[in-house]
Amino acid sequence: MTSPNSAIRRAGQSLTPGDLVALYVIDLSTIGVNQQFAFTPAAKGGSGPIAFRGITYAPLDVKCEGFEMTGEGSIPQPTLSVSNVTRVMSSAAALYGDLVGARLIRTRTYAQFLDGGATPDAEAAYGQDIYLFDQKTSHTKSAITWSLAAAMDQEGVMLPKRLIVRDVCLWRYRRWNAETGTFDYTGVQCPYTGGQAYDADGQPTTPDKDRPSRHITTCCKARFGAKAQLPFGGFPGVGRVRV
Repeated sequence: MTSPNSAIRRAGQSLTPGDLVALYVIDLSTIGVNQQFAFTPAAKGGSGPIAFRGITYAPLDVKCEGFEMTGEGSIPQPTLSVSNVTRVMSSAAALYGDLVGARLIRTRTYAQFLDGGATPDAEAAYGQDIYLFDQKTSHTKSAITWSLAAAMDQEGVMLPKRLIVRDVCLWRYRRWNAETGTFDYTGVQCPYTGGQAYDADGQPTTPDKDRPSRHITTCCKARFGAKAQLPFGGFPGVGRVRV
């Protein structure tokens, strides 16, 4: 993440900074598809698409949560929900494996810095948030929701390209299909098939809110039992390295 330039810093410190605009790009090049989708909720109800840095963003209802870093330094696991009214994202998900592995880029700037704004400035933006689509967790007629994973720098990585993470399970987890009223296990790696659903804190919940915390204590032990042999898609034996 790059540091914001002086213009965006001044705007952020101002008592009247203007409207903060979130711009989203879904880049499919990471899954071998030469295509991207650019959209923003800021243009919804306005005069039409808006542009920044030469990219045109179409209006689309979107809700994105969980980008904030915690005080404990854990990696954020955001969720992205987009409107399915136009069926564009639904079609893309059907064609390209639920978009798993595609890249989400979020750019935030203020309205005055947009192309065509009061003071256009292509450099005036906060550092980009870049995540990969990890799993489609919900798909209804009105919206599609994905869980996202941090996009690590993969340059120079050698086969087998397996990310070594100590305390976080990277396995794909089942998802609830509201239309069929059943769990979808397509491409799932986690072996849990129990009837009891758990939320991201490891507490019992309803199937539509079934979410993995991806940690042994609040995820694996809750589902398989504290004394069971736990399947875990992380590497607990890896030592911590200070760099």
